Amino acid sequence: MRWLAIHLPDLPLEVFARARTAEAPLAVCVHRRGERILRCNTAAMRAGIRPGQGVGAARALCAELTVMPRRPAAEQEALEHLAAWSIRFTPQVSPAPPRALLLDVAASLRLFGGADALLAQVSVGISASGYHGRLAMAPTPLGALVWARQLEASAESAGWPVIPDLDALHAAVDGLPLAALGLSARECEDLTALGLRRVADVLRLPRPGLRERLGPKRVDWLERLLGETPDPRPMFVPPPRFSARIELPAEVDLAESLVFPCRRLLAELAGFLGGRQAGVPRLDWRLGHAGRAATCFSLGAAQPLADPERWLELLRGQLERMELPAPVREIALAATAVLPLSPRSGELFPELARPGCRPDPALLDRLRARLGRDAVRGLALAADHRPERAWRWSEPGETGGGSARLDRPLWLLPQPVPLEERDGKPWLDGALDLGAERERIDTGWWDDCAVARDYFIATSARGERLWVYRELRGRRGWYLHGLFD
Repeated sequence: MRWLAIHLPDLPLEVFARARTAEAPLAVCVHRRGERILRCNTAAMRAGIRPGQGVGAARALCAELTVMPRRPAAEQEALEHLAAWSIRFTPQVSPAPPRALLLDVAASLRLFGGADALLAQVSVGISASGYHGRLAMAPTPLGALVWARQLEASAESAGWPVIPDLDALHAAVDGLPLAALGLSARECEDLTALGLRRVADVLRLPRPGLRERLGPKRVDWLERLLGETPDPRPMFVPPPRFSARIELPAEVDLAESLVFPCRRLLAELAGFLGGRQAGVPRLDWRLGHAGRAATCFSLGAAQPLADPERWLELLRGQLERMELPAPVREIALAATAVLPLSPRSGELFPELARPGCRPDPALLDRLRARLGRDAVRGLALAADHRPERAWRWSEPGETGGGSARLDRPLWLLPQPVPLEERDGKPWLDGALDLGAERERIDTGWWDDCAVARDYFIATSARGERLWVYRELRGRRGWYLHGLFD
């Protein structure tokens, strides 16, 4: 096995900060002997704010500081979304609460081009979702997790640690401080009093005595870390549908300003779909306001899509023509119809393929996003003898159930126009010359729209080809119904 650990040290802060476009001073506080700063971003640290400070002292140092209370439920939700996103790299994903994920990537290394290439793709994807992850790879899950927790924030600049085997893991663990074992302050003090400074010093002790001093759970943990005993992990089961939300640190008045946080949600969606080789034909968006009903809208695509940039392009078109009824405080995204993407086969002779035979789905989606779904429609044939019912509105490019008729005109008038009759013939700026053939239509009795007509292809005095008919019942009048090109 080969395990990849993703440690998210700033997760309590990033559940708020990832919705921001500019880095303004931001901190997360907890109620621990009064309100105290748990995490703060770089802008807050430049102002002299540090974890552990009281909130009052922090505000005195920086009046522009935004302080948010820690929300463990939001952190757990974010960890689950990242677990679903990680399935694009391996189906074996195990959450390690409160701030880490473990991925069994032994079978994925060759697919993604090796350990370094895989780590690079994971890092880029996590950053696109608005998180900062510290990555490490080791032959045991605890080995990878412990090593990821030891990394400094700038470790990415020098690459990510990859421990290839158990021997290398033993050597790496030997040099770690006692704090890396997750011991309490009292336990560390006891071991330090015995002259122990490093994990290597602890491993040299006899295991029975170590069990008496630290307890069996600590020693079992150490043996699982070193791969001496099995370490089974519960695997994450992804949800059948995607739903995510992002809370904005400040209210947003302009719809165009929502693009940045929406991009974060679309990046999560892309990871969710990538692990399933699936796409979605529809996205449901919900913009939450304070004190009033939410603004809801949907985006549709002609074909199921998984590309976040395509969805973002459609979203931009929607937001550009949207007027917000109130400032937005929260954005939620849901995709319920998750459909597998069937592989597309290429043309055997692509140079002979006829361009423009089918409508471009990307163009149709962009037009619908800007003009509205009902403004972009197609026409399809319907299986009905009555001309006015032989077509229907459809999805662009959709084929109907009827068959094309070359002896009928392409264009029909909105309503048949009565014609004058002279000497038994229809008259339109002169007598019309009727062809010898006629088409009789006598149908529709079952839906209260019965017709009984004889159709003719007529020629006017100016040479126009017209489609006219005579009623077989009632007043038996003549009507103009269509025009040939």
